[in-house]
Formats: sequence, C-alpha cells, structure tokens
Amino acid sequence: MATRACTLTARVTDAAGHTATATAVLSVREPAPLGWSPPNSTAGDLTAMLSRFPSPPLVRLYSPAGAGLASWSGSLLTCAPRSATLVYSFKDPPAGVDVAGWLSARPAAWTSPLYLCWAHEPEQGPSAGDPLPAEFREGWRVLVAQLAGHRRRREVRLLPVFTEYAARRSGTWWQDFGQVAALSGVDAVGFDIYDTGYSAYRSPVERNDFALATARRAGKPLVIAEWGIARKASDPDGAVCARAMRENVAYLRRQPDVDAVSWFYRGDCNLDGREPERKAFVDLMAG
Repeated sequence: MATRACTLTARVTDAAGHTATATAVLSVREPAPLGWSPPNSTAGDLTAMLSRFPSPPLVRLYSPAGAGLASWSGSLLTCAPRSATLVYSFKDPPAGVDVAGWLSARPAAWTSPLYLCWAHEPEQGPSAGDPLPAEFREGWRVLVAQLAGHRRRREVRLLPVFTEYAARRSGTWWQDFGQVAALSGVDAVGFDIYDTGYSAYRSPVERNDFALATARRAGKPLVIAEWGIARKASDPDGAVCARAMRENVAYLRRQPDVDAVSWFYRGDCNLDGREPERKAFVDLMAG
C-alpha cells in the first residue's frame, strides 16, 4: 500500500468575523495497484493487451539479454501508457549500459512511477544466462553508483526481483543473492510468486510470508513483480482459483508496505478462456 502526501488547508470564520487559516500535511494511503505483463514484451502484444484491458494501473515489461535498455522513443515504450506505473527489467550487465543517460532521456512529461530491475530471477544460474551471486551483487553496486546523484534519481526506484520458489527452498545459497535487498540505494524489494509445486492453492499468508519478511528485514517496500496462479486439477471451473486471487490481492492491499502487484499474463497464467479468474482479475485491477 503506497502513501502520498496531501496538503490540507482550512480557513474558518467565527461569529465576530475573525478568520484563521491552518495548513497540515497528511499521509494518505493508496491501495497497491494491480497491473499486468503482456504475453510478450513487444509493441504488438502490449497494444493488444491495452485494447482488452485499457488504462491499466501498472505495466510490466522486459528487455532480453543483448538488447540493452529499451529506447523511450522506440516501438515498445511509446506504446506504454504514461499514466501507468512501469516495472521494467533488463538483462545486460549495468557496467556496459548507459543507465544514467537512459534516465536523462526519459520524456519529462512521463511522471508515473518507474521501477527498474536488473537481472530479475537471478537464481536460475549461468546455464539460464543469469549471473553468479558475486556478479549479481557487483552489478547492483554498479547500477546504484551509476544513478547516485543523478538529477532525476527520484523518478526511478531500483528494484531487485527474486524468485519466491527458489529463495524459499535454497536457504543460505539464496542469501548470496538476497544480500542485494539491503544494499543502500536499492529502493524496494521484488519477488515473483506462483503456486507452482503446490497441490492446493496457498493462503495469502502462506504465499507472501517469505517475500514480506525479506522486504521488512531490509526496511523497504515489497513489489510483487510477477504473480500468477495456474488452475489446479481439483478446480475444473476455476471458482476456487478466482476466490484465491481475490483473497490474495485483498490481503496484499491491507499491508502497509506493498507498493505494487503485477499479474503474469502468460503461459498457464494466461486468463483467456478462464472466465471466473478473468473476471476476478478485471474487478481487482479496477480497485
């Protein structure tokens, strides 16, 4: 649940005609926005999703290894709605990418929140093209240093994204990656969370406890950068899955430190043809 500052000014007049004015700044809580990732990070898929789910609160996009950072004037980002929170991942090592120049080139009118992630889900290992733990930590130190003191630094929130399934099961090995969560200059902690490997749908507490605990230890807000629930064989019509979706978002929106949630609209989490779940998603995205 994000917070924003609102200024309240009041002017009162008593029976004798005397007036007084007072101003106070209040913190207003806003429920965490729920958005989506298109089936592929292409202009075509993004445009198609926008036609079906217009005005999303959040859009999740990716650039593959070798592509650097997507140009603000390129086909992908020019399709992205300016009003939506953008959660964007890239894969190339930051030492070889002009991240500072990329941020400087962001259109001045694009003021919605921007989360930037390097090497999301790093735990898959070098065989999947991911860095070793030491390389991951160094890459994040480089990324933080590149943007330190940048005149537009407040516009971007640096977000390492981990894999809940791997982190929960790998213990001390995962901590070699997870150390980045506490790095000074990292603004939020991200996790990709699915119910893969579980015979039944998990409760909201079971699904999110590891991610919330990790973010809270680091003293930073949590972003669910990818979230999805595949329909279980025991739930042929999807009614239980739809209820699990609603309960999960309601739970996350009650937390004071969850900033955003993104549904991974791909593979077995594509909701086309899954009407109960699709309706739940549309209702939840609308708030």
